[in-house]
Amino acid sequence: MLDHLVYVVADLEAAVAHFASLGLPFSPGGRHVTHGTHNALLRLGPRSYLEVLAVDPGTHIPPPRWMGIDLGTLPRLSRWAVHAGATSFAEHDWQTGTRELPDGRQLRWQLTDPGKALATVVRPFLIDWSDSPTHPADTLPEVRVELVELRLSCPDAEAVNTDLARYGVAWRAVLATEPKIEATLRGPRGTVTLTSSSASGR
Repeated sequence: MLDHLVYVVADLEAAVAHFASLGLPFSPGGRHVTHGTHNALLRLGPRSYLEVLAVDPGTHIPPPRWMGIDLGTLPRLSRWAVHAGATSFAEHDWQTGTRELPDGRQLRWQLTDPGKALATVVRPFLIDWSDSPTHPADTLPEVRVELVELRLSCPDAEAVNTDLARYGVAWRAVLATEPKIEATLRGPRGTVTLTSSSASGR
Protein backbone atom coordinates (compact mmCIF):
# COMPACT_ATOMS: atom_id res chain seq x y z
CA MET A 1 0.00 0.00 0.00
CA LEU A 2 2.99 2.36 0.34
CA ASP A 3 3.09 4.76 -2.59
CA HIS A 4 6.02 6.92 -1.55
CA LEU A 5 8.02 8.53 1.23
CA VAL A 6 8.77 12.27 1.16
CA TYR A 7 12.22 13.37 2.34
CA VAL A 8 12.65 17.15 2.32
CA VAL A 9 16.11 18.66 1.88
CA ALA A 10 17.69 22.08 1.52
CA ASP A 11 19.56 21.36 -1.74
CA LEU A 12 18.40 18.69 -4.17
CA GLU A 13 21.69 18.27 -6.05
CA ALA A 14 23.70 17.95 -2.81
CA ALA A 15 21.22 15.45 -1.36
CA VAL A 16 21.30 13.28 -4.49
CA ALA A 17 25.10 13.26 -4.37
CA HIS A 18 25.05 12.28 -0.70
CA PHE A 19 22.64 9.42 -1.28
CA ALA A 20 24.70 8.22 -4.25
CA SER A 21 27.69 7.92 -1.89
CA LEU A 22 25.53 5.61 0.27
CA GLY A 23 24.67 3.41 -2.73
CA LEU A 24 21.23 4.95 -3.35
CA PRO A 25 21.22 6.31 -6.94
CA PHE A 26 18.31 8.69 -7.47
CA SER A 27 16.79 9.51 -10.86
CA PRO A 28 15.74 13.01 -11.96
CA GLY A 29 12.11 13.75 -11.17
CA GLY A 30 10.82 17.14 -12.23
CA ARG A 31 9.25 20.38 -11.03
CA HIS A 32 6.02 20.97 -9.10
CA VAL A 33 5.49 24.36 -10.68
CA THR A 34 2.42 25.30 -8.64
CA HIS A 35 4.11 24.35 -5.34
CA GLY A 36 7.60 25.75 -5.90
CA THR A 37 9.47 22.47 -5.45
CA HIS A 38 11.47 19.96 -7.49
CA ASN A 39 12.45 16.36 -6.79
CA ALA A 40 14.42 13.21 -7.51
CA LEU A 41 13.12 9.64 -7.13
CA LEU A 42 14.40 6.21 -6.06
CA ARG A 43 12.48 3.01 -6.79
CA LEU A 44 11.60 0.91 -3.71
CA GLY A 45 9.53 -1.70 -5.55
CA PRO A 46 6.46 -1.99 -7.78
CA ARG A 47 4.47 1.26 -7.53
CA SER A 48 6.59 2.47 -4.61
CA TYR A 49 9.41 5.01 -4.36
CA LEU A 50 11.35 7.43 -2.19
CA GLU A 51 11.08 11.11 -3.13
CA VAL A 52 13.74 13.69 -2.24
CA LEU A 53 12.08 17.10 -2.36
CA ALA A 54 13.61 20.58 -2.25
CA VAL A 55 12.48 24.14 -2.90
CA ASP A 56 12.99 24.92 -6.58
CA PRO A 57 15.62 27.70 -6.69
CA GLY A 58 13.78 29.33 -9.60
CA THR A 59 10.37 29.44 -7.91
CA HIS A 60 8.33 32.53 -7.17
CA ILE A 61 5.97 30.61 -4.86
CA PRO A 62 6.37 32.06 -1.34
CA PRO A 63 6.40 30.05 1.91
CA PRO A 64 4.68 28.20 3.40
CA ARG A 65 4.90 25.51 0.72
CA TRP A 66 3.56 21.96 0.83
CA MET A 67 4.98 18.94 2.68
CA GLY A 68 6.17 21.17 5.54
CA ILE A 69 9.31 21.93 3.56
CA ASP A 70 9.68 25.42 5.06
CA LEU A 71 9.42 24.19 8.67
CA GLY A 72 11.74 22.39 11.05
CA THR A 73 15.24 21.11 10.45
CA LEU A 74 16.39 19.88 7.05
CA PRO A 75 16.90 17.18 5.90
CA ARG A 76 13.81 15.43 7.29
CA LEU A 77 11.37 12.65 6.48
CA SER A 78 8.19 14.72 6.56
CA ARG A 79 5.34 12.79 4.89
CA TRP A 80 4.33 9.48 3.39
CA ALA A 81 1.63 8.49 0.95
CA VAL A 82 -0.43 5.36 0.39
CA HIS A 83 -2.38 4.25 -2.67
CA ALA A 84 -5.98 5.38 -2.56
CA GLY A 85 -7.08 1.84 -3.40
CA ALA A 86 -10.77 1.23 -2.84
CA THR A 87 -11.18 4.35 -0.69
CA SER A 88 -14.29 6.21 -1.78
CA PHE A 89 -13.53 9.59 -3.31
CA ALA A 90 -16.66 10.87 -1.59
CA GLU A 91 -14.98 10.36 1.81
CA HIS A 92 -12.27 12.97 1.25
CA ASP A 93 -11.51 16.34 -0.26
CA TRP A 94 -9.18 15.75 -3.20
CA GLN A 95 -6.67 18.02 -4.89
CA THR A 96 -5.08 17.74 -8.32
CA GLY A 97 -1.30 17.51 -8.46
CA THR A 98 1.03 17.93 -11.42
CA ARG A 99 4.74 17.48 -12.06
CA GLU A 100 6.60 18.82 -15.06
CA LEU A 101 9.02 16.17 -16.34
CA PRO A 102 12.45 17.06 -17.78
CA ASP A 103 11.15 16.32 -21.29
CA GLY A 104 8.27 18.77 -20.87
CA ARG A 105 5.50 16.20 -20.34
CA GLN A 106 3.26 16.43 -17.28
CA LEU A 107 2.24 13.81 -14.77
CA ARG A 108 -1.15 14.30 -13.13
CA TRP A 109 -2.66 12.74 -10.03
CA GLN A 110 -5.20 13.30 -7.28
CA LEU A 111 -4.31 13.43 -3.61
CA THR A 112 -5.70 14.34 -0.22
CA ASP A 113 -4.17 17.42 1.40
CA PRO A 114 -0.62 16.59 2.62
CA GLY A 115 -0.55 19.83 4.59
CA LYS A 116 1.99 22.61 4.90
CA ALA A 117 1.45 23.87 8.47
CA LEU A 118 3.33 21.05 10.26
CA ALA A 119 6.94 19.91 9.86
CA THR A 120 6.07 16.20 10.23
CA VAL A 121 2.72 14.49 9.61
CA VAL A 122 2.47 10.83 10.66
CA ARG A 123 -0.95 10.18 9.13
CA PRO A 124 -0.38 9.37 5.43
CA PHE A 125 -2.04 11.24 2.64
CA LEU A 126 -3.82 9.29 -0.09
CA ILE A 127 -2.82 9.44 -3.74
CA ASP A 128 -4.44 8.21 -6.93
CA TRP A 129 -2.53 8.06 -10.23
CA SER A 130 -5.44 7.19 -12.54
CA ASP A 131 -5.03 10.55 -14.35
CA SER A 132 -1.46 9.61 -15.29
CA PRO A 133 -0.51 7.05 -17.97
CA THR A 134 2.01 5.38 -15.64
CA HIS A 135 3.02 5.29 -12.01
CA PRO A 136 6.35 7.11 -11.40
CA ALA A 137 7.99 3.92 -10.07
CA ASP A 138 7.22 2.11 -13.33
CA THR A 139 9.77 4.20 -15.23
CA LEU A 140 12.51 4.18 -12.56
CA PRO A 141 15.47 1.81 -12.86
CA GLU A 142 15.62 -1.25 -10.59
CA VAL A 143 18.37 -0.39 -8.10
CA ARG A 144 17.89 -3.20 -5.54
CA VAL A 145 16.73 -0.94 -2.71
CA GLU A 146 13.84 -1.96 -0.46
CA LEU A 147 11.98 -0.57 2.52
CA VAL A 148 12.56 -3.00 5.39
CA GLU A 149 10.89 -1.10 8.23
CA LEU A 150 8.62 1.90 8.77
CA ARG A 151 8.17 3.18 12.33
CA LEU A 152 5.52 5.72 13.23
CA SER A 153 4.92 7.56 16.50
CA CYS A 154 2.70 10.49 17.46
CA PRO A 155 0.50 11.92 20.25
CA ASP A 156 -2.74 10.89 18.45
CA ALA A 157 -1.70 7.31 17.69
CA GLU A 158 -5.14 5.82 18.30
CA ALA A 159 -6.83 8.11 15.75
CA VAL A 160 -4.02 7.58 13.23
CA ASN A 161 -4.26 3.81 13.64
CA THR A 162 -8.00 3.90 13.02
CA ASP A 163 -7.33 5.56 9.66
CA LEU A 164 -4.46 3.20 8.84
CA ALA A 165 -6.72 0.20 9.43
CA ARG A 166 -9.42 1.81 7.27
CA TYR A 167 -6.89 2.35 4.46
CA GLY A 168 -5.84 -1.30 4.65
CA VAL A 169 -2.31 -0.40 5.79
CA ALA A 170 -0.48 -2.89 8.02
CA TRP A 171 1.77 -0.39 9.82
CA ARG A 172 0.66 1.09 13.15
CA ALA A 173 1.74 4.14 15.14
CA VAL A 174 2.83 4.08 18.77
CA LEU A 175 2.08 6.76 21.34
CA ALA A 176 4.72 9.47 21.72
CA THR A 177 4.92 13.12 22.72
CA GLU A 178 6.16 14.24 19.29
CA PRO A 179 5.31 13.05 15.77
CA LYS A 180 8.06 10.97 14.20
CA ILE A 181 8.49 8.93 11.01
CA GLU A 182 11.46 6.60 10.64
CA ALA A 183 12.18 4.39 7.64
CA THR A 184 14.98 1.87 7.17
CA LEU A 185 16.07 1.05 3.63
CA ARG A 186 18.32 -1.80 2.54
CA GLY A 187 20.52 -1.23 -0.49
CA PRO A 188 23.59 -2.75 -2.10
CA ARG A 189 25.88 -1.14 0.51
CA GLY A 190 23.84 -1.89 3.63
CA THR A 191 21.07 -0.06 5.45
CA VAL A 192 20.19 3.61 5.60
CA THR A 193 17.77 5.05 8.14
CA LEU A 194 15.76 8.17 7.35
CA THR A 195 13.96 9.99 10.14
CA SER A 196 11.90 13.11 10.65
CA SER A 197 15.09 14.84 11.79
CA SER A 198 18.05 13.27 9.94
CA ALA A 199 19.47 10.41 7.84
CA SER A 200 22.16 7.99 8.88
CA GLY A 201 23.87 5.02 7.24
CA ARG A 202 24.92 1.92 9.13
